[in-house]
Amino acid sequence: MSTLRDEDIRRIAEEALRQLGQTASAEEVERVVRAAANKADSAQNDAVREWKEVQAAQKVPKGDRIIITAFGENRSGILAGLTGTLAGYNCDILDLTQKLMQEFFTVMFLVDISEASADFETIKNALIKKGEELNLKVIIQHEAIFNAMHRI
Repeated sequence: MSTLRDEDIRRIAEEALRQLGQTASAEEVERVVRAAANKADSAQNDAVREWKEVQAAQKVPKGDRIIITAFGENRSGILAGLTGTLAGYNCDILDLTQKLMQEFFTVMFLVDISEASADFETIKNALIKKGEELNLKVIIQHEAIFNAMHRI
């Protein structure tokens, strides 16, 4: 029937009784519980399928786009450090936005790595290292993962 735990099924059955009333037949309660369990299984299967898609997207083929987000305390040289690292790998910055909020700096890049001289993991590690040098938190994601995360 379902991969739900006993406590989940019990909770669903109790809710079915509340909705149907204490005079509901066992068949009515079972029908409602089965429908709820099937719906939960379907949602779980959808989540598993989406997770597998995200995992597959992490195996980034050369030639795709990445999203880079960096934030931290503002200081001189942040943008130069990050863009210099990207330039060193022949990455093409397609778009960027930055914002200063008092003493805090944030930046977001859309970068084409199709002509990059290194693979995704190498670029990612170099940007994280540069971020650490600049006291920034740097997050690098393949565009497909970014889109999947924001679709949920």
